[in-house]
Amino acid sequence: MLASLKTGLKKTRDSLIDKYDMLFTDAVKDKNLFLEKIEELLILSDIGPRTTEEILTRFQAINIHQYKMNDFNYFKKYLKQILIELIPATDDAFIINPEILNIVMVVGVNGTGKTSFAGKLAYYFKDGALDTLLVPADTFRAGAIEQLTYLAKQIDVEVMRTSAGSEPASVVFDSIHSAKAKKKKLLIIDTAGRLHTYSNLMKELEKVKRVIKKNAPEAALNIILVIDATTGQNGLAQAISFKESLNISSITLTKLDGTSKGGIVFTIQKDLLIPVSFLTYGEKITDLCRYDTEKFIEILLN
Repeated sequence: MLASLKTGLKKTRDSLIDKYDMLFTDAVKDKNLFLEKIEELLILSDIGPRTTEEILTRFQAINIHQYKMNDFNYFKKYLKQILIELIPATDDAFIINPEILNIVMVVGVNGTGKTSFAGKLAYYFKDGALDTLLVPADTFRAGAIEQLTYLAKQIDVEVMRTSAGSEPASVVFDSIHSAKAKKKKLLIIDTAGRLHTYSNLMKELEKVKRVIKKNAPEAALNIILVIDATTGQNGLAQAISFKESLNISSITLTKLDGTSKGGIVFTIQKDLLIPVSFLTYGEKITDLCRYDTEKFIEILLN
């Protein structure tokens, strides 16, 4: 899994390392130029202005000329250490209790890869022998229902039958009662994309959440916000809005194989104190892994 993640993060990693390597030319001989270049690198990687400022403060305290010129490994290790220290340690927000019904509500704006993630998540937990029901609650898009139905068939997981135009809250209501009757342990709900700037659309998601709370109060509810990593800092705005409306449990970052801006992971954790639960880094059903801050930093900077 780590090997495949490293391959998936190649674009992010190569961009970061190539730019970082360029610091160790003439820049390392001039402290101010070094700090200017590393600031540019961090911003381009979407580390975020606040975290970037704190990293620069740490580097400012070093007398660069005390160390061997062009010592790439020293500064790379120091950046790793800073990132690990700055990113807050959070408890695992995504915990499955096999003794009860677990409901996962997958939310996010259009085009982030929610439906693909829902299928990958079902496959990920299939190895744990969890009896799962996939729910296509994105009823506004017939394509979403077809995609989730196709993924369910591909991985041999049951999918709730519904039709385009059905009321999402009603679909979720029916799926909860079906899951209970069949003694399912995992219910994964794929919701319709919602622009975080449209309050009336967000209220529809809040309605779905109320239906879950009312009809399955004993269930463990995880609300996962899916963010497309290629959107960079716009993902931060999405996280703020969804956190306010739904009190999301955690975040999944998708499409990390297609971006050089993987630093948004750190920005979300540090600025919003929202844990990241999963990463996706490719189109295969297996291209998903649990997020671990230290391992992620190790892969990016190795």
